[in-house]
Amino acid sequence: MKAPFWLVLLAATVILLTAAPYALTQQQEGLDVVSYRAFSGLATVYQEGGQAPDLVAKLNQALALMDEANLKLVQGNGSEASKLQEQANSLLTNVLNQVPTAQQTAANERTMKTWTIVSFVPVAVLLSTLLFYFSLTAWRRYEKSRLFEMRIIRVAADETKD
Repeated sequence: MKAPFWLVLLAATVILLTAAPYALTQQQEGLDVVSYRAFSGLATVYQEGGQAPDLVAKLNQALALMDEANLKLVQGNGSEASKLQEQANSLLTNVLNQVPTAQQTAANERTMKTWTIVSFVPVAVLLSTLLFYFSLTAWRRYEKSRLFEMRIIRVAADETKD
């Protein structure tokens, strides 16, 4: 009766030792997918014309933690690798939660820039038209005032006849 207990315990230990690295690699593959989704979301933010340097820093930190977890896993330190992967997962989840807000902010900024440019063109045309109109009006007044200043000068030949 004691022999089967030890055999079951030994079999369970062997199964756990062989399954633990497999479970950690499964978690690592899940982190790879999540990191790709986070990167894609941030790429969309930058394509929209937005900026998210804090989210990029968090993504880089999570990727560094994932690399460190892989190193710990290769060294055989599964518990430390699991902790690092959990930290990376937490950071990636945080980034993924903030990406929609950053995308919305980038879209709003792009819309504002577009409306600013679209409204600037008519304003520039109006101002240049008004400037031309007032300049032309001032020139005409100047020319008219020069006409009023003209003096009629008698020719000297007319004076000799008198």
